Amino acid sequence: MPESTVSTLRNILEECRDGADGIGFNEVVVMLESTAASAEVYMDFDDLRFTPDGRIVTLMAPGGTHMHLDMSKIREAEFIHTTNDQGLPSYQLWMRDGDGNPAMRIYLRKSDIDATNPPRHEFFMALLDKYPDKIALSANEFGASGDHP
Repeated sequence: MPESTVSTLRNILEECRDGADGIGFNEVVVMLESTAASAEVYMDFDDLRFTPDGRIVTLMAPGGTHMHLDMSKIREAEFIHTTNDQGLPSYQLWMRDGDGNPAMRIYLRKSDIDATNPPRHEFFMALLDKYPDKIALSANEFGASGDHP
């Protein structure tokens, strides 16, 4: 069995999941897209499962819906804070492939529990302070594992 790799991206995803004082990403929309299609999955960002070699993360949603992300294919991550069409804040984590194309985007949804929105805002802004620029991710973190599992 291949040795486990703890990648920069895994650290970022776990940091987003774990949060601070129990407030992390929590309620999110995960978006996958290609040139021909897109999919959005509403989920709580609390069940991330990593393969033994640390290369693939599975994001679990209630009812069995899940998505796999081959982290060895991601070359860039970026935290983005903007304002949406309705003038509301938008909190995003984009992950891009080697060609700069979005592979997965995670958007924080407005919480159903209003009291958690201000701490989630503070947590996201702290991440943005920690990672103010695009985060370059090395192809070498996973060794020679470049083929799809």
